[in-house]
Amino acid sequence: MLNPKFINELKESGVPLHRLAWESGLTPSQVYRITCGIERPEPGCRKVEALCRHLKMDPEEAFVTNRQEGHRDG
Repeated sequence: MLNPKFINELKESGVPLHRLAWESGLTPSQVYRITCGIERPEPGCRKVEALCRHLKMDPEEAFVTNRQEGHRDG
C-alpha cells in the first residue's frame, strides 16, 4: 500500500503532475492511475521508484509498512 505521505509529496511538489510524469520517464496517465488509487503498486515498482528519485525520496518511504498499518508481526 502506498504511503499517503508519498501521494502528498507528489501533489504538493509544486510541479504539475503531467510534468512530473514526463521528467520521471512516465506518462501522465501512469501517474494519474497511481495517485488516484486505480493502480496499487507494490514495493519495488519501477514507476514509484522513478517518482521517488525525482522527488529525492527513499523508495521505501513510499510504502506503508505493516507496523504503520497497525498490524503486528506474528
